[in-house]
Amino acid sequence: MTGDLLKPRRLRRGSVIGVAALSGPCDPASLDAGVALLQAAGFEVRLSSNVSFKTGPLSLAGTVDERLAGYLELLTDPSVEAILFTRGGYGAMDVIARLDPDVVRQNVKIHCGFSDLTALAAFLLTRCQIPSLHGPMVAADLSRSLTGIPARDLPSVLLGDAPGEIVLTEAEVLVPGEAAGPLVGGCLSLLSALCGTPDAFSFEGGLLFFEDIGEEAYRIDRMLAQLSRAGRLEKASGILIGALTNVTFGGREDRERLRAVLFDRLSPFGVPVVWGLPAGHRGPNVPLPVGIRAHWSGESRTLKLCEEMFS
Repeated sequence: MTGDLLKPRRLRRGSVIGVAALSGPCDPASLDAGVALLQAAGFEVRLSSNVSFKTGPLSLAGTVDERLAGYLELLTDPSVEAILFTRGGYGAMDVIARLDPDVVRQNVKIHCGFSDLTALAAFLLTRCQIPSLHGPMVAADLSRSLTGIPARDLPSVLLGDAPGEIVLTEAEVLVPGEAAGPLVGGCLSLLSALCGTPDAFSFEGGLLFFEDIGEEAYRIDRMLAQLSRAGRLEKASGILIGALTNVTFGGREDRERLRAVLFDRLSPFGVPVVWGLPAGHRGPNVPLPVGIRAHWSGESRTLKLCEEMFS
């Protein structure tokens, strides 16, 4: 990433939010529930043409062309001010490979998603200089957490009214210290898969955060080893670990063993490391502004956002 960020405008009550599907298909009832939450928060909602599709041997939300077309409908519609996503899964990288960065830069909008959408967040920041939100998706978090953190926080974040810091009272500080830099990261599987592509995040001086779900612990370690072998992890100013849901040793969860794996792999870099960021699958998923400067204090267990995400 080079140059100044192209920051989107914050929303207002009555703004139109587009809902795109770049990855897997979604459950119609879950989509309805998530849309209802956004509408109750005062937003209008517009769905992409492919949100109900289920296509091909991998059962994705349409062909690559259909998923790309559905996204571009929302991106180039001047009445749509933000784009959220139905769900993650798999498939976004193929769509992103066909995106024109110039078209995206000409239509700067809020984007919010995570999991497979980590690839889009990396593309937006690296290729387009556009920050985005790592946060809830419509037919996932918003459909099943109607009274939880996503429901409470996401509308406020979109409106630009969110708190400027996150206090991680119960976080486990693996390596103490303070660190500052732009927030970069997302799903560890995608961060690893993006290595060697033109869209991969730069970790240089960044506060790296990651989360994942449904992996054996050795695969988590292998992904971190790959990022290290590629000369990536060593460049981060600090490391924030989110939810590692259903990460197991031979099918069984063991937090202490996992803590040891993380400590052994990450402590040699000599930067602050904390485990307990409320971000990721099947848990609190507080919206995080990717690309925005932040400061982490291990002593106060506080992540402070140091700049506005919006113009």
